[in-house]
Amino acid sequence: MIGVTAVPAPAQSLRGSTASLDRQNRQARQHDFTYLRRPSQLEQFVDAGLLVPLENGAHYRLHDVSFGVARREVKLFVERLSAQYLDACGEPLIVTSLTRPTSEQPPNASARSVHPTGMAVDLRVPSGASCRRWLERRVLDATLERHPLHFHVAVFPSEYVAYVAEQTGRSATTLLAAVTGPVRHTVQRSETLWAIAEEYDTTAARIRAVNGLASSVIRPGQVLDIPE
Repeated sequence: MIGVTAVPAPAQSLRGSTASLDRQNRQARQHDFTYLRRPSQLEQFVDAGLLVPLENGAHYRLHDVSFGVARREVKLFVERLSAQYLDACGEPLIVTSLTRPTSEQPPNASARSVHPTGMAVDLRVPSGASCRRWLERRVLDATLERHPLHFHVAVFPSEYVAYVAEQTGRSATTLLAAVTGPVRHTVQRSETLWAIAEEYDTTAARIRAVNGLASSVIRPGQVLDIPE
């Protein structure tokens, strides 16, 4: 579900493992992710809802992050991992990088880095040995390099969300809605309220309540707020 390498010193390359980079780039292609070139493109993706903001919370902190946005699956990963990390280590997880357009990549960055796609996150390596071991045990593919010391994590979107859905018993739609905020649905021809409720893992009664509907009658083009 996730591949991890640590970012090496400026004098080194940021290759990590060639096999790991191959897997990460295959995932980006399979999901048709765009490699963003400029900050203006990143802003467009935020406006379109393809990238979502990550903000300092109870479980994690952003440190020197230039662009505090990422794919929804990355935010889900950070929120879940950081909550578990806080319980295990008593300290917040530190995020040091998220989406970076190619124009803002560091000089030693690999030309094949997936940071420009929004599917990667860098995490500071804990100073304590026990917390570091805890974090390393929760990755599947790790190459640790040094100076400066932190993990580069590529989240494989479909596989990761499917894994969380299996673990929690919640649908993928519900999991991603929880990290993106309110979801809106535009009613299509022949759609029913019950079909829409099933699609979003909720009930027709809840949709009616949230939208102040007097009945279950809906019309094409109508925009409905979908409850979490």
